[in-house]
Amino acid sequence: MTALFRTFPHDPAALLAPRFRRAGGAPASRSERQLLALLWQEPEQTRAALTGRMDMAQQSVHRLLSGLQEDGMILFGPLEPPRHKGKPSPRLLLNPRFGCALGVSLDTDRVGLACMDFAGGHLARQFPIAGDSVEAVLDRIEAEFAALLDQARFGQGDVLGVGFSIAGYLMKSGRYNPPDPLVHWSEVDLARRVSDRFGLPCWTDNNANTAALCEAMFGVGRRVRNLAYLSFNYGFGAGIIAEGDLMRGGFGNAGEIGMIFTPEEAAVRPALGLLLAHLQRGGHDIRGIADLERAADWPETAAWVAQVMPQLNRVLNALAAVADPECIVFGGQIPRALARAFIGRAEFYARPRHGHLNPLPELAVSSLGGETPAVGAACLPLRALAF
Repeated sequence: MTALFRTFPHDPAALLAPRFRRAGGAPASRSERQLLALLWQEPEQTRAALTGRMDMAQQSVHRLLSGLQEDGMILFGPLEPPRHKGKPSPRLLLNPRFGCALGVSLDTDRVGLACMDFAGGHLARQFPIAGDSVEAVLDRIEAEFAALLDQARFGQGDVLGVGFSIAGYLMKSGRYNPPDPLVHWSEVDLARRVSDRFGLPCWTDNNANTAALCEAMFGVGRRVRNLAYLSFNYGFGAGIIAEGDLMRGGFGNAGEIGMIFTPEEAAVRPALGLLLAHLQRGGHDIRGIADLERAADWPETAAWVAQVMPQLNRVLNALAAVADPECIVFGGQIPRALARAFIGRAEFYARPRHGHLNPLPELAVSSLGGETPAVGAACLPLRALAF
């Protein structure tokens, strides 16, 4: 196969996109990053409104915005008349054509891919896998990257970086420990392998975290700043968003909620791989996680929900007590009907004290669907470099 990307030595500083003009590859100072983040959160606000949200002199904000415009990161839109006295102020936009980031999510039975422009617009796709070798998967990813870039009308030189997420937890070696179907990926240094393969800087995380990041940027996170995302896949994990930022913890494994179960309970936790095995033992022709969509209302599924509900309730209460989220989102590959069944049986253990009950999180089914972890993975380079 003809390589889409040139191979470079594994030196992240050397791989950073040349359009970032400052030494070290960072596009901006902390203040400029703050400006870009505010524009991401609220597009098309006026320069005057944005200036009012910064703890800086007006002249300094205008100078920074002019620099970002010269670099091609933002666009000045039409002038808006002031509400009170003063000069008209231009509307500000992130420039979607400044560049793009690519995202990959590797799960037990599928690979999701996304291409995201600088303003957050994105395209996504996926392909199935079943024990495919690392090299075979990377070959297919390369072909899909080429198709995505062509569809989005970006070239190789427009790619700012790659975000790569995988099911599993982070080990001290920097590698990930995935579920059994992906065991051959456990000895792969993902950041180095992907960076060397595509000649681009690479940021890695687990699928639950990148899905939570996607939810924070495009879903429930548009209205709340603190959320927990439950990722129901072959395994069962979570990502935690605190004040708009992803919580990773001291070892990079915040949200690794499987650790709260005893060995006996682990066999009856709400992991879709266990539901799959449960239905197969019952004689059903269910071959993969995607097939569970048609099994959500089966009696055998309802029996499994009742069996795993005590473990799920413990997770919900632990998240409410420790992370104090405004919302707990049910996401991953879970069928919506199954997620609603879980929510209908959920129980919080908090009891009123002196006539008052402490605030409890809303429970919601993710509305994003599609390649949520891959879209979140594509956010990783943009957040690292610009936001």
